[in-house]
Amino acid sequence: MLRTHALPAILALSLAVALVMFTLGAAWGMCMDIGGHHTGVVSATMNTAGNTGAIFSPIIAIYAKNHLGGWNAPLLVIGGFFLLGAVCWCLIDPRDRVFD
Repeated sequence: MLRTHALPAILALSLAVALVMFTLGAAWGMCMDIGGHHTGVVSATMNTAGNTGAIFSPIIAIYAKNHLGGWNAPLLVIGGFFLLGAVCWCLIDPRDRVFD
């Protein structure tokens, strides 16, 4: 029974990852807007935060699966993190520089 649902799941996850990649231009543009002459520092901080999340995401996913009930739980947790990230991005004013 799992095999009959594998293809739609793979397609949905692939589409989700592709749509997330469309946000990269805005993320790098925001680093340049708020970083000014220190764009490298802001970009490095963004990359560090993203890679830290990437390190812990498998651990969080397995914890959610085991303790919150099945494989739907990690998807809901990840969706919650995406929602939180969207809210945080809305709070950033690109006209305010971090260092200048």
